[in-house]
Amino acid sequence: MQKNIDYNSFKNSDMPKKAVVAIHGWGGNKKSFSSLVKNVKVDDVEWFLPEAPYLIKDESPTDSNNINDDSLPRKSWTYKKDDGSWEIEEPIVMLKAFFNDIIFKQYESSDVYVIGFSQGAAVCYECIMGIEKKIGGIFPIGGFLFKDSDKYKRVSSFNMDTPILIGHGVNDDVVPIERSRIAYNKLLDEGASVKFYEYNGGHKISIKYIKEVVKIINESK
Repeated sequence: MQKNIDYNSFKNSDMPKKAVVAIHGWGGNKKSFSSLVKNVKVDDVEWFLPEAPYLIKDESPTDSNNINDDSLPRKSWTYKKDDGSWEIEEPIVMLKAFFNDIIFKQYESSDVYVIGFSQGAAVCYECIMGIEKKIGGIFPIGGFLFKDSDKYKRVSSFNMDTPILIGHGVNDDVVPIERSRIAYNKLLDEGASVKFYEYNGGHKISIKYIKEVVKIINESK
């Protein structure tokens, strides 16, 4: 079991006031969101780009918003166990340690915002929303629930008022938009402060959606 999450970080000011954590999808790595970091104008933030712990060894396709470079490792936030189920508890432990040991030691939790794409969005649902600290905002894109059970509560009491903006392309043929609608309705049932943003396109991150995310981050106090 890998104990530490590797990551890249970038500051857009000398003394950033907020942190944005961008969690890549299947087949990505800590460089997958580099172009987003360079092109998205968020005020006074430090970007953190964590890398999933598990190496993908097969030739399965990479999420379309990740960097397709044969020289870079292809990583996953989960792996299939011997019984055919997907391991999710182990990476949750690692990610919580990453937030507690790295992010929350530098920034107030309410100044931390989390973006997740595809499998990274699933990580938002299964891990980030359940953190027992107030998060500034959570933005799952093109994602899905690992666990569909209605018995499983995802949003902690600390994050019931945290703005959650789910984004998904209506023409997504990798993760059908219905998967995000299921997640949206589940969070609504829990009483979370969640909105759903549909956009034209497939399994990609929409610029219009990102502008809504930036607006939420920049307008927060």
